[in-house]
Amino acid sequence: MKKSEKYFIDFFDRKKDDISFITLKKGAKITLGKNSYTTDKELPVPIRINSLIEDIQKQDEYDGVMLNNIVDGIIFLLGTNFEFEYKEVYLNILKTLNFEIEPYVIYCINQFDDKKVDDVVVYGKFLININENDKNCFVYASCLERKSVYLLNKELDGANYYMSESLKYFEKSLDYNNKFALSYYKLGFYYKTNQHYLKAKLYWEKQLEYDDDSNRIEEVREELENLEVYVQYETGYNYVLDGEPQRGLDILLPIVKVYNNWWNLLFFIGLAYRSLEEYEIAQRYFENVLQLNEGQIHALNELGLCRMCLEKYKGAEEAFTAALALEPKNGEFLCNRAAAYIYNGEKDKAKKDIEHALKINSKDEVALELKKMIQ
Repeated sequence: MKKSEKYFIDFFDRKKDDISFITLKKGAKITLGKNSYTTDKELPVPIRINSLIEDIQKQDEYDGVMLNNIVDGIIFLLGTNFEFEYKEVYLNILKTLNFEIEPYVIYCINQFDDKKVDDVVVYGKFLININENDKNCFVYASCLERKSVYLLNKELDGANYYMSESLKYFEKSLDYNNKFALSYYKLGFYYKTNQHYLKAKLYWEKQLEYDDDSNRIEEVREELENLEVYVQYETGYNYVLDGEPQRGLDILLPIVKVYNNWWNLLFFIGLAYRSLEEYEIAQRYFENVLQLNEGQIHALNELGLCRMCLEKYKGAEEAFTAALALEPKNGEFLCNRAAAYIYNGEKDKAKKDIEHALKINSKDEVALELKKMIQ
C-alpha cells in the first residue's frame, strides 16, 4: 500500500470517531415538507456527537433530533465509510424525502470556514462515493486543495498528500469530460506553481478553448503572456538535459540578456557549456549562480567538476567541501572530492572519503573504482 493511500485511510478512520448513533423506533416518521419516510423497523441513524449534544440541549424548543443533523450524520458516515451496512436505507430516506443531496452538499462545502476544513474533505468524499462524475471530481479536488493550503499556511504536515490527491481528481474530472474548463484552469495554476511551464501552458490553452467566463479568460490570457519566458526556459533546459546542449543554449542565451539575475537560468547555461567541454565559460556561470544563491548545492558540485576538468584540483576540493558541508552524506560529492584529492596527491584524505561513501552505499561503483585506483 502506498503511503498516500494509508494516509487517507487513517484520516477517514479518525473522522468516523466523530459519529454516534440514535435509534429510531419502528413507525418513526421523518418529514420534509410534504414528503415523509416511515421506518418499518428499528433503525440506527448516524449523527455527529457535537450535533447530538446540541439537539439534547435544545429539546425544550422542539421534539426530537433536527433533520439537518441526521442528514449531516448520513453525509459524514457515507463520506468516511461508504460500505456501511445501512447505506442503501439512508440513501433511500433521502430519495423518499426528495432531498436534493448533491446541491445541498456543495452548498455546505461553500459555507464551511477553515475551522471545518476536515468537514469540507469528508463532504467532498461523500459526493465522490455516491456519484463520481466530472463535476463532483472537481468539487472534491477543490476540497482537497483547500485542506492542503490550510496545512501549508499553518505549517503543518500532510499538505503534499492533499495536493497530490487534489491533482488526481482534477485530472479525473477531465477523464469524465475533456471539455471541463474549470479543471484546466486549476491545473494550469498547479503546474505553473510546480514549475512545469509547458504543461501549464497546455492546460490554460485548453481552458481558453472551452471556457465561457470572460473574467477567467482575461486572467488566463495575462497568465499565458507572463508564462512565455518560462516556457522558453523549460524548453531550453529540457534540450540540455536530453543531451542537446547547443540547442538548449540557442534558446536560453537570449533570455539571459533580460533575466541575468535568474540563477536557475544561469545554472542550465553553465550545464550546457560543461556538456560542450567549454569549462572556463561553464565555471563562470556556476560562480555567478553562487553569487545569487550561495547555498546552491548542485552549482557547487558542478563548479567542482569544471575545476577538475581544468586541473584546478585545490579549487575543486574547496567546491566539493562546501557542498558536503550542506549535505555530508552525499556519496556523489564524497567521490568527487576523493578524486580531487587523488589528483592533488592527498591519498589519505581520498581514502577517508571513499570509505565514507562505501559506508553509505557499499555498491557505489565510482567509490569502488576510486578504491582500486588508490590500491
